[in-house]
Amino acid sequence: MPIFSRLAYQFIRWKSRRGLRDESENVDSTKRTQKQRTGIRGETFAYWFLRTHGYVFVARNYHPVGAKGEVDLIGYDGETLAFVGVRNLRRYRRSA
Repeated sequence: MPIFSRLAYQFIRWKSRRGLRDESENVDSTKRTQKQRTGIRGETFAYWFLRTHGYVFVARNYHPVGAKGEVDLIGYDGETLAFVGVRNLRRYRRSA
């Protein structure tokens, strides 16, 4: 593995130690809005789907310093570092 990739991997792993924890344990689930729960479900589904396809993740919900927004998942697909952004399509049920 090239030295730059190795340094990037070590840096992201160091910064993401907090990001791999399940943050939903600290927040009461009744306070979350439907939109937040849908987003968490989508990110969790994407995480497990990609894990079954061989990705090795080093960070979840990573907030880069000085940047706007977050990166949902950061992981390796073989020797390739992948930055994954998850989008959800909500489906609404109509009451009969």
